[in-house]
Amino acid sequence: MGSNFFHTRALLWSFWSNILFIVGMVGYVLMDGFDYKSPNTLSRSLAASIYVILAGVFVVSSIFQLLSIYYMHSSTPRYYIMTASCIFDKVGSDFYFIGALLAAAAFTNSNTIWTINLIGLCGFAIGAVINMLVRGPSILSSWANILNLLGSLTYLLAFFITLSPLTQIIVIIGDVIYLIDAILYTICWFSDRQVALGQGEHITIVNK
Repeated sequence: MGSNFFHTRALLWSFWSNILFIVGMVGYVLMDGFDYKSPNTLSRSLAASIYVILAGVFVVSSIFQLLSIYYMHSSTPRYYIMTASCIFDKVGSDFYFIGALLAAAAFTNSNTIWTINLIGLCGFAIGAVINMLVRGPSILSSWANILNLLGSLTYLLAFFITLSPLTQIIVIIGDVIYLIDAILYTICWFSDRQVALGQGEHITIVNK
């Protein structure tokens, strides 16, 4: 895929951000589903390391989101909403990665990790709420934004429930919602690419 395919750098970075979003969510669905169906099959250290890698995927994805915004013109529809949303996504991704890293290294106590993960989840939720403030350019993108908010709220719900089996089920539901969301955003990307090519404009939406 060359420069003619992406047309602009905003399209390039938003594309790879969406792809990493899908890759990361496939990983979370598989890991959380496997842990629910076959608990303790993987060693704790191996599972923790995989979650660090998955969290790292979202850190890179959030960087690509910001790069996409950087190469957009400020007159792009929803520009400031997307900028604010992407900043909170970046904060959420960073804190979630730090939490996964500390959990894998057993570097600090569980309360500290709990607080760091909560900040990360709140970052995702706030970013999703901001993204809902202005309606998306299409029905499909609006649904993607709704699922993004629903996924973040599902994770927050699971975070405060202490019944382990129920928590795992809610987390898996959140994973599936986010995976569907990632696919919808990617479909939106291809639609927006056609608009950008036809009108000579920058892409109008990035992922979450």
